Amino acid sequence: MIKHYIKIAWRSIWNAKSYTLINILGLAAGLASFILVLSYLNYELSYDTWSPELEKVYRVSMKQKEDLFEATPAPLASFLAENYPKVEVATSLQGAGDYEVPISAGNETLYHNGFTSSDSLFLKVFPYKLEQGDRNTALNNPNSAIISTELAKKLFGNKDPMGRTVTIFNMLEAVITGVMKMPDTPSHRKVHLVMRDPNESQNFFWNNYSYESYIKLKVPVTKEVLEGDINRIFKERRLKVENWQDEDLASGNHPVLYVDAVPDIQNFPTYGNGSIKTVTVLFILAMLLLIIGAINFSNLSVAKSLGKTKEIGVRKVLGSGNWNLFWQFMWEAILQCSISIVIAIGLVIAILPYVNNSFGLGLQIHSNLEFLFQIGLCLIAVILISGFFPSFLLSRFKLLKILSGGTFSGNKGLWLRNLLVIFQFTVTCFFIISISVIDKQLNYLQTKDKGFSEEQLISIRSSQDTREKNFEKVRQQLLEIPGVKSVSKTTNVPGDILADSSTVNFRLNGTDYRMNSVKVSSGYFETLDSPIISGRNFRDSGMDQHTKTAIINATAAKIFGLQEPIGETIYYSNCLEKPIKIVGIVRDFNVLGYETRVQPAVFTINNEACMYQSGGAILARLEAEDPMSTIQKIDQLWKELEPGSPIRYSFLDENFQRKFASYYRIQKVIGFFGMIAIVISLMGLFALTTFALKNRIKEIGIRKVLGAEVPNIVSLVSKDFLLLVLVAVLISIPIGWYAMNKWLENFAYQTTLNWWIFLASGGLVLLIAFLTVSLKTTQAAMKNPVKSLKTE
Repeated sequence: MIKHYIKIAWRSIWNAKSYTLINILGLAAGLASFILVLSYLNYELSYDTWSPELEKVYRVSMKQKEDLFEATPAPLASFLAENYPKVEVATSLQGAGDYEVPISAGNETLYHNGFTSSDSLFLKVFPYKLEQGDRNTALNNPNSAIISTELAKKLFGNKDPMGRTVTIFNMLEAVITGVMKMPDTPSHRKVHLVMRDPNESQNFFWNNYSYESYIKLKVPVTKEVLEGDINRIFKERRLKVENWQDEDLASGNHPVLYVDAVPDIQNFPTYGNGSIKTVTVLFILAMLLLIIGAINFSNLSVAKSLGKTKEIGVRKVLGSGNWNLFWQFMWEAILQCSISIVIAIGLVIAILPYVNNSFGLGLQIHSNLEFLFQIGLCLIAVILISGFFPSFLLSRFKLLKILSGGTFSGNKGLWLRNLLVIFQFTVTCFFIISISVIDKQLNYLQTKDKGFSEEQLISIRSSQDTREKNFEKVRQQLLEIPGVKSVSKTTNVPGDILADSSTVNFRLNGTDYRMNSVKVSSGYFETLDSPIISGRNFRDSGMDQHTKTAIINATAAKIFGLQEPIGETIYYSNCLEKPIKIVGIVRDFNVLGYETRVQPAVFTINNEACMYQSGGAILARLEAEDPMSTIQKIDQLWKELEPGSPIRYSFLDENFQRKFASYYRIQKVIGFFGMIAIVISLMGLFALTTFALKNRIKEIGIRKVLGAEVPNIVSLVSKDFLLLVLVAVLISIPIGWYAMNKWLENFAYQTTLNWWIFLASGGLVLLIAFLTVSLKTTQAAMKNPVKSLKTE
């Protein structure tokens, strides 16, 4: 029986090639998009699932009021291990993450991410497997290090890395004592080289907030229980030792610990936005795309049924029951859906390398049972959505009506089809609104004044010696190069991936204010081309060079609440014996990007006020003419300044572009989905119009004989479809307005949602729909009416 159904289904498909092709390709496009996003969702949810032991590992961070600190005091991990019985082991580490650092082995030097310095307990907390070396002792020696198989291959080729020496930052030497196998799934932190912390002993004090703390529990506990326990211990055994006042401890005006289970950090962090938010939005959009593809399939199947009424009648006369007819049409849907999913998988495999390259992902089409089960469920759902309604409807055509020459026509019984068309075009219009708003917001961000000029401004990474001890000498050497206009340094590079958002307490008139502390050199604001709006700039000599003066930005001036802050004295809250005089106010300029507003910032020179800050980069402003020639000369100088380390530089405008890479990717994805939605909807509308005209061909012939003009006939046929599209537009506008308002909340600086965006989006959908319907209707209306009436 099944063989008979499949044979009939194939014959039916073959006899209507054009409409079958529209059906299959439209559904395949929706399926391909859904499978791609499903792979992305699986990829994100696989973070830190490479070992069940990670379920017991937590990152401990701190917050105080609105400030969050992933970097914690150096002794915090060991403090919790000693005082909290549920902790099995804890480790403190410093990691570069995505930041690439210079790593040398022999004559080979490269920049690579994933550098981490840690204590000897790293491998007891993180269950990495070693292909070589003993994981129990690999990090016991002060200069020991473990290396990933990937990095070992790059540095040593096919040679055995065990016992070999590597140099990090051109100054830290370590001996390889273990080779680490890379995890099967991604991790929230990249780890390619773990070095025993060379400064572990001298950095072990509570005021050193530069370490990340991880604890491993003996058994997993709920987050609420863990946070309650460790905060009680932290308050009783640490904060009271530091003489925190009872009123501060009671009011919550004190540091508080919070935790994130390692498997939750990537997607479900306690604070901030996890990746799952973006993936979920894409998944919902892909589901909508798949649904409109299935709706398109269903509508075309119902429309095509107009030509099958006599076939159904004959089959009923010959004894076929409703159930037999139902399965006949269901098998036709199953066959088409199966072909669609095969095409969809082929499309995904073809475009997957491009997606991985564009998004920096490692997506794969897995053959594991879980993924195949998900695809199977998807196929079943699509078959039910696209095949059940047409099969049910067709199998219940009335025999007497069919044999008397009637058809399933008119508006009666088509209410569900109309609802599906409305839903289809609602989704399409929503995509167009989303594309318009996202494009407008990103254009706004590109053109918004950052408060400084980033054109021809480069950031040069350097060693600490170059940046600190030898800066003035390096600065003069750079300025001697033709094409270099100005040179300065900063600990907080605008637009940099590691731009510092942390804040410290500054005291003014007995009150503490949280602000960003930035160390710069004189000439910094001239290099940025950011004007001083009140007071004076830094000078090359005197008090300015000894952290006795400060320049604040306009936001800091507002927070201080003084009409004239010039001349006021501020202090680092932990260094009240070193006064700092405010000598100038600089215009606000953007450092972190546009998700957050400009932070209040205090700029000082040198480290003579009890707070040491380093890092950052050297900035150089280049002439507009032939900047690459200037960079080549800088490169030659750098080979003398830091031999063995290739120069690493970036243009600040490119840094800001990378800041918004995720939003540009979303723009591309939604644009792609939108185009597919438009194409699917229009293909379905075109086919529905064709079938409607086929059913009304004699009516059109009679109207032409009676004097109707082509525009009259186009208007007559178009109005029903355009009314459905208009209803869809009216539904999509409030949905689009709400969704885009929520999306814009991610930005501190937002474009406006103008009414014309929604009007233009709706008008575009109506115009495209009208052109699609009128094109086919015009062709039918211009035919000779004699041909359509000759059988009457």
